Formats: sequence, structure tokens, C-alpha cells
Amino acid sequence: MRRRINLKIFLLSSFLLLFFCCFNYVTADNADLVYKIPLTGNIDNGLLKLVERGLAEAERSGADLVVFEIDTYGGYLDPAIKIRDLILRSNLPTVTYVKGRAWSAGALIALAGEKLFMAEGSSIGAAETRPAEEKYISALRKEFKATAETRGKNQELAAAMVDKDIVIPGVSPRGKLLTLTVDEAVNHHMADYKVANFTGVFEIMEISPGQIIEMELTIAEKAARIITRPHITIILLAIGILGLVAEIFLPGFGLPGTIGLLSLAVVFSSYIYHGVAGWGLVILFLAGLLLLIIEIFVTPGFGFTGISGLILIMASIYFLFPDFDTAIVGIAAVLVLSIVGFIVMLKLFGSSALSRRIALGESQTKEAGYTAQSDRKDLLHKTGKTVTPLRPAGIVEIDGKRIDVVSDGAFIDKGIEVMVTEIAGNRIVVKKIEGDE
Repeated sequence: MRRRINLKIFLLSSFLLLFFCCFNYVTADNADLVYKIPLTGNIDNGLLKLVERGLAEAERSGADLVVFEIDTYGGYLDPAIKIRDLILRSNLPTVTYVKGRAWSAGALIALAGEKLFMAEGSSIGAAETRPAEEKYISALRKEFKATAETRGKNQELAAAMVDKDIVIPGVSPRGKLLTLTVDEAVNHHMADYKVANFTGVFEIMEISPGQIIEMELTIAEKAARIITRPHITIILLAIGILGLVAEIFLPGFGLPGTIGLLSLAVVFSSYIYHGVAGWGLVILFLAGLLLLIIEIFVTPGFGFTGISGLILIMASIYFLFPDFDTAIVGIAAVLVLSIVGFIVMLKLFGSSALSRRIALGESQTKEAGYTAQSDRKDLLHKTGKTVTPLRPAGIVEIDGKRIDVVSDGAFIDKGIEVMVTEIAGNRIVVKKIEGDE
């Protein structure tokens, strides 16, 4: 009897186990795969990289829905437009869910989803351009209207989020950028649905998510996102330039040069990683640096080579920043920080190796064959030979003595016969003797 009961229990258990396995298989087979891409904080190239990676992975996995969760005060326009384009071009079902705020650049992204959901207490709008000039306002106004048109939203309301001159009676007065609460957005057909929370999106979309994959920034993306913030970029560029300048004037290759190269490498690699810059900017910066080194050590003075080097360096820095105003401020800040830092280095090192690399390396004493220029009328019309190149200042040997002179304007190479043509106080002028090669 007991054996029969045990057999019945075993058969019943086996049947229940088989039933639950089949049920779970069917449920899992019918479950939907959802990707969630959070767009929080400042809209920048780091979030653009996250969206690119998230959509690519969702397409490979055959996702049934991609939800962009938005909570941002705005950010840079260029990455926002690129994110908007990625959402519009995606072949996957996409919705945008405004968790808190979708202001400025965030509003443009929010309008790009096939459906726009807004949580209780959320808002959308306030897309002010910087600078607030007509050409920027006009361009962004068209972007908002085109996005709203594509997704069947109210185009005039979208434009009023950008242009404060647009008047919509009862909604948007003149002189004010439009910002809508969730109820206003739904009532005026800017948002599709109001939901209590994130799961409300699935209920309305009739999605049964078996798995929700939330994309996150990698460590490299987080680091690059911090480094590409303009104020961090400015500080690292200034450190890089100062480190290389210190290394140029200090003998050997040590800590300053290493820190300088690392700072510059971190900046440019971060911008290259985000796709903002290419290797061309790195080459441009290094070419400018090389020209400055040539100007300092090969062709003393400040001429065409030095100016060209500065232009190339400033150009490479300019293209790192997202817009004209930020770039100008960034370049000015890098220059000021570099100059102040260089002055501080001079104060710290004093007459040490730093100042000795700038000053002459030997004392011009009588024992070394040098003599003062004062009261040297007797040198007029005398001839001698250049000891150093005259560019235009240099040293000439006359009657066995070294004398500081200047040429009559032309550059004169070393070892050339010259004649004193003028003496005015401490200024002794020479010219090349014709026929001398």
C-alpha cells in the first residue's frame, strides 16, 4: 500500500515539474527584451557614445523595445542632435521616458522617440541657445519643428521652446521660452502619455519584459566624459604646455616633460575616443610645438616660425571645444594659465637651470676677450670678422677683441668680414664687406 502511495506521489511530482518547465519555457519564449539607456546629467559626447553602443547592442540582440530614460537640464547641442538622429534612424521600436526634466538639449532628444512618456512631476522645454543669436535660434527652431513633425507632435509648441518671439495664445506669451508640465504636454499633444513610473511604459506599450538590460557607462567612458569637460580640458592643456616648456629649459628629460606629455595624451586620447577629434589634431599640435622649439633653439628671435607654431597649437585646441564661444574662452584660459605658470616657474627657479637656459652661458669679461662698447669711436671704419651670426645682433672680433654689434639690417653669417659704419653711444653698427663670401 505504501509503495502505491509513493509511486503516485512520484508521478504527481514529475508531472508538476514537467508542467512548470514547459510553462517557463513558453513564458520565456514569449517574453520581450527591453534595453534601457539612461540620459542623465549633462548632454555631452559621453552620452552620445553610450547611445551609439546601446543601440548597436540592442540591434544585435534583436531587442523588442529601447527606452531612453531622460533627466537632464540640457547640455551641448552637437551631441544632442547626433543622439536625436540616431533615435530617428533606428529600426528598433524606441520610446523616450522623461523621468524628471527634459530641458534644452534634452527636450530635442525627448521629442525624437516614437512615443513620448512623461512621469508625474516632470517637465519639458526651455531650449535656449548659447549664444542667443538669430542664426543659432533659427537652426535649432527648425530642428525642433522637424523632429516634432516626424513624430506627429505640435510643431509650433516645439518651436516656441526655442524661440521666445513665438506667441501662442494661452500657452506661450511673447518674450518667454515655452516649458510644459506633464499635464500641459499631454493636453497639447506634445507628450503621448503620462505614467506613474517606469513600468507604466510597458503596460501602455503592451510589453512583457522578460529581461531589462540597462546600459551603463564604462570606466573609460566615464573618465573620457570627465576629461572632455571644457574646464578640465583647459587645466590639463595648461599643465601639458607648462610641463613641456619646463622640460625644454631644464636639462635632461625628467618629471616635467613626463607630466606634460601624459596630460596632453590624456586630453587628445579622450577626444579621439569620443570621436570629437582625430589624429590630425594631434599632428597639428605637435607640428606647432616643433616650430616653437625650432624658433627658440635654431632661429632665435620671434619671427615667422614662432608665430606659425602658435597658430597651429591654438588651432588644434580650438577644434577640441564644442562651440565658438567655448573655444575662444578655452584658448584664452590656456594662454593665461600657461603664462602665469611660466612666471611662477621663473620665480621659483630664479637663477637656476631654468634661467641659465634662457640667459647667456658665460660671462663677458675682459679675461674672455670682451670689451665695453662705451667710448669706442676709434672702431669707426675698422674691419673684423663675425664670431657669431648677426641676426641682426651678434659678436664681432676686431683687433683681437670681442665686441657686441648689430648689422645694418641684413643677417650676416659667422666668419664673414665686416666693417664698422656707425657708432651711436653703445650701439655699434657693422655691414658686410662687399665681395666677401
